[in-house]
Amino acid sequence: MTIDERLERLTERHEALAEGLQLLHADVQGIVLSVKELRESGKGLTESIIELRELAKDHAIILKGHADLIGDLVRIAAGHEQRMQRMEGQQG
Repeated sequence: MTIDERLERLTERHEALAEGLQLLHADVQGIVLSVKELRESGKGLTESIIELRELAKDHAIILKGHADLIGDLVRIAAGHEQRMQRMEGQQG
C-alpha cells in the first residue's frame, strides 16, 4: 500500500469520524434541550403540587369546621329530643 493510499484511507476515516462527531453533537444538543424543557415542566408541576397541598389544607380545615358544626347540631337535636320526651312523659 502506497503512502497516497494510506493518506486517502486516513482522510476517509477522518471524514467519517468528523461526520459521526457532528451527528453525536446534534443528538447531545437535542438531549440538552429536552432536559431543559423537562426541568421547566418539573418546576411547573412542583408549583402546582404546592398549590394543591395548600388547597387541601384549607379544605381540611373547612371540613373539620363542618364536622364540628354537625356534632353541635347532633347534641342540640339530642337535647331537644330529651326535652320532648320529658314533656310527653309529663303530659301522659
